[in-house]
Amino acid sequence: MESWLRRAFGGSGGSELRLSQSLGAFAGPGGNISPLHVFFEVTNTGAEAVEVSRVYVSAKGEPRPVYEGPFGGDNTLPFTLAAGESFRFHARAKALAKDLKDAGHGGRPRVSLVVEDASGNLTEKVFRFRVDEYLQLKDE
Repeated sequence: MESWLRRAFGGSGGSELRLSQSLGAFAGPGGNISPLHVFFEVTNTGAEAVEVSRVYVSAKGEPRPVYEGPFGGDNTLPFTLAAGESFRFHARAKALAKDLKDAGHGGRPRVSLVVEDASGNLTEKVFRFRVDEYLQLKDE
């Protein structure tokens, strides 16, 4: 059923996306590892396809984006997730930390990964981010 029909006739009205976040690095040649990255995953837990139109990170409670990329990953926006499909993407932890610090968010602020679908529905995942600690990483 289309999302507008669900809203009009009492359905959930939103996409059924599950978001997750973790930290990690990529393995490089000779046993070296990459700089620290924040990995994000969007999973469509619903029965219908969802078109993801926008992805960003904001400070919790603030509607404006603090970080809109660049994100690494296999898809470019917009893209469609079929029912049960997942999409993983990543950002440099230090780059995200710099943008948060520049926006006035130091320490360990609560931030939100925000995913917007083509119907304008927002799904958020709130997590703490160690801004000052990640800015001190020597990762170049």
